[in-house]
Amino acid sequence: MISNSRRSAGLILLLVFLYQGCATAAETPAAKLDHRFELAISRLEEKTDADSLAAAGLLRTVDSKPESAVDLLARATAQAPQRADLAWLQIQICEKVSSCDPELLEAQHRVLDPSNGAGWLNALGRAGSSKNEAAELSALTALASTQRVDFYWTTLVAHLTNAIAATHEVPLSEALVDVIGVLAAEAMPAYQTISNLCKDDRLTKADVLKDCRAVALAFERGDTDVTEMVGVTLAKRVWPADSVEWARASEARRIHEYRSALLVHSSFFTLPAARWAAKYLALCASNRREQDVEAGEIIDAGENPDPPLDSAS
Repeated sequence: MISNSRRSAGLILLLVFLYQGCATAAETPAAKLDHRFELAISRLEEKTDADSLAAAGLLRTVDSKPESAVDLLARATAQAPQRADLAWLQIQICEKVSSCDPELLEAQHRVLDPSNGAGWLNALGRAGSSKNEAAELSALTALASTQRVDFYWTTLVAHLTNAIAATHEVPLSEALVDVIGVLAAEAMPAYQTISNLCKDDRLTKADVLKDCRAVALAFERGDTDVTEMVGVTLAKRVWPADSVEWARASEARRIHEYRSALLVHSSFFTLPAARWAAKYLALCASNRREQDVEAGEIIDAGENPDPPLDSAS
């Protein structure tokens, strides 16, 4: 299962965990590993709670059964219609299946979590793909009116990992690895349309510049490292270098780089895999942002999550 998961290189925790926590998986024959996950999926599909159904749907995307995944996510959201995290995952799975129309689901998600700009990203992507500039700018303005861009990373990791582990077919640490890997592939949208809209001559238009500045801030407030760093890149593009906003973005990048370097060598990851996974999931369950989970890991390892004062400041 693990070898088949596409992964996001921008998620440093994924890389660290795959290195530190997967000795058992790496030593297990692929056929045996796949068999255990297939048993887990079968058990999850027999259940009726939202997390089990959503976890089965997520794993079915790796199992090359996207239509089954769509059906399982629909069943999951029917069980928990107020769960914006599951609604988002349903949208992302639907987006990859030609027979599924995500637009109605996106509209429902915007009602569930109106301050979250994630609900406009796929509309932006479709407008970009069809070269519909008016639709692009309309979606950009809608995104600019939101407060943050969240993908419910920590919530989904915690809920879906625990559901898979509860089948007792897969160890907690291996379930966590695959949930992280598959979520990175399936639940994280592309950012290229945003980048293309907010650059070069487009920024000479006052209305576009205003929207891009608001979008940059929403991304900076996002709940994953990757999202925040996209916001930082945008902010340093749309604000002058002597502005408060540019300085704030620069400091956010400095903090990110400092913490990333600490995490790679952190003693947190020398714990036995099961204990590490349990601690990581507890941090996910109590923190909205991946960034705060990382800070918690650093504190747990006895380190300071805040970098020393910049001598240049």
